[in-house]
Amino acid sequence: MPYTITIDAARRRAVVVGAGYNDLASSLAAMDQLAAQPDFAPSFGMLCDFRENGYTPGTSDSGKLADAYAARFSGRPMAIVVSNLLHYGVANMITTIVRLKGSPVAAFRDVGEAESWLDKTIGEQS
Repeated sequence: MPYTITIDAARRRAVVVGAGYNDLASSLAAMDQLAAQPDFAPSFGMLCDFRENGYTPGTSDSGKLADAYAARFSGRPMAIVVSNLLHYGVANMITTIVRLKGSPVAAFRDVGEAESWLDKTIGEQS
C-alpha cells in the first residue's frame, strides 16, 4: 500500500505517511485500514505526512476525502503536512470542509509546527 501507518501510543497518535503515487482509492483504503486498527484508541489524533505524496486531489476528490474523514474519524484531531504550495492549498480546502463538520484539523508545511499543534490539540481534548 502506498501509505504506511504507525501507531505512536506514547504520543497518542497515528502517523500516516503517504509517498509516491496515490489516488482516491488508495487514500480511502488507508483510512479504512487505520479505522480498523484496534490500537488506534478513540483519544488519539493523526499526523498525516504527505510531503512525498504524488497525489493531488481535485475538487471532487477533496470533498470525498473530507466526507470520508468525517465519517471515520469524527472529532479526532488531524494535522496534514505537505511540501508545496499547491498541496497546501488543497489541504486547506479539505481541512476547511472537515472543520465545518466539527473536527479539529489543520494543514501545515512544517512538520514541527504540525506536531506542536497536534500535541496541544490532543492535550486539550483530554
